[in-house]
Amino acid sequence: MEQLQVKLKVYLMEQLQVKLKEKDEKLDGDAALNKFFQDIYRDADEDTRRAMRKSFVESNSTVLTTNWKEVGAKKVEGSPLDGMELKKWEY
Repeated sequence: MEQLQVKLKVYLMEQLQVKLKEKDEKLDGDAALNKFFQDIYRDADEDTRRAMRKSFVESNSTVLTTNWKEVGAKKVEGSPLDGMELKKWEY
């Protein structure tokens, strides 16, 4: 039993070191932005997650909002970047 506890402690310490290393890892560019949005989504409540999914899908990946009260009752319209045009996909 004591040997199992020691193995468990070692495993948990290794996992903690991995997590701390990941946290200290400096990301830049797209990787940093992607992690930022992943962290927001992971730590959000269900309404915020729903708002993020709905706004991203309905706007063809051009709008991302966390406010469910704003997007829950209406369709989210896409807004293309400057110099781009939004095209509708036909199924």
